[in-house]
Amino acid sequence: MRYLLCIGGWGLALAAVATAGWAMALAGPGGILQRPLGELWFKLDVGSLNLVQAVVERYIWPPLWDPVIASVLQIPATIFFAVPAAILVALCHLRRRKK
Repeated sequence: MRYLLCIGGWGLALAAVATAGWAMALAGPGGILQRPLGELWFKLDVGSLNLVQAVVERYIWPPLWDPVIASVLQIPATIFFAVPAAILVALCHLRRRKK
């Protein structure tokens, strides 16, 4: 279990670094412009984004997409990956120190 925490945490940390690099590349010189998670998903695979929206709105619960999921998609992508990465890596190291 501990290894899954470590692998997941470091994988999310890598995703956070990649999204930060993507945001910096699009911002150009002189600033870091945070890009929302929804924009990243749209640029990577617009079809899957549309499919998830359709499935949620038709088969699960229409109010779940807007405002809940639409609000999550507005979170900066770097923050979305960095916060759970920090939590998982911290849990991984806490479990290691207890043994």
